Amino acid sequence: MNDSPPPPLKRPRDRIGRALDAVCRSFAIGGGLVLAAMALMMVFSIARRALAGIPVQGDFELVQYATAIAVAMFLPFCQMVRGHIIVDFFTMRVGERPRAVLDALAGVLLAVAAFLVAWRLGVGMGELRGNGDSSMILGVPTWYPYLAMVPSFFLLGCAALYTAAEGLLRVRP
Repeated sequence: MNDSPPPPLKRPRDRIGRALDAVCRSFAIGGGLVLAAMALMMVFSIARRALAGIPVQGDFELVQYATAIAVAMFLPFCQMVRGHIIVDFFTMRVGERPRAVLDALAGVLLAVAAFLVAWRLGVGMGELRGNGDSSMILGVPTWYPYLAMVPSFFLLGCAALYTAAEGLLRVRP
């Protein structure tokens, strides 16, 4: 069993890969900014509650929205750098080519799932907007987080297709 860390991943060299990598990185930075804003809001809320005994109304609603947005925005970059967890128990002893084919198949399946989720999130966003649905305490429209989540899942699908194709091209005969 090889416990050595994998070699560092190189950034894509082709034009499509570089553009996709840049967009995925910007989404991840955006997700980090959302997470930082959420952390600052929570520090403010906790400090206000401790010092003045007055909680920030609806802070948990904002945390819920921000968490969903941040996680969705991190996923494409994670795929682009192949940071998702891989269970390789059954493929440890197979060669590089069969493993690349299985990884590509997993990438295609992830892309299909991501595109389906993006589509259904888009449909759900339209329905929530049409219904005028909003959060209970703050009255924030519940479709707002979908504005970041729909493109994030679409980008995840694109990144998964790219990494699947790149992996197959790397080991072609």
